[in-house]
Amino acid sequence: MVDYNSDCEKCEYDFYRLLELLVKDIQQLEIKVVRLRYLLSGFLPPHESEMLKCEIFSDLSGRYYDDPAYQQYMANYCDGQDPMENAEIDEYMLKVAKGKEIVDI
Repeated sequence: MVDYNSDCEKCEYDFYRLLELLVKDIQQLEIKVVRLRYLLSGFLPPHESEMLKCEIFSDLSGRYYDDPAYQQYMANYCDGQDPMENAEIDEYMLKVAKGKEIVDI
């Protein structure tokens, strides 16, 4: 076990690594929510199905770019980029929302 009182640099790295893992978990959960909403829409009456498809991205997880700790994480570990804003993930999620991708990434 690391003594974080004596190794601040290691503590900071582990903190950023934990945030990276949490961001990836959030992204995967969002994809699963969109996928399940798409699949559910196939079992609903037409009007409700269309409503669900129109709201397929609603109420996903929040964004943290205003949080000081998250800003520090982005600045020091992500080259100033918000990892939650990932073009590849966004493109994949759009495909999932249209039923074009049903397997996990």
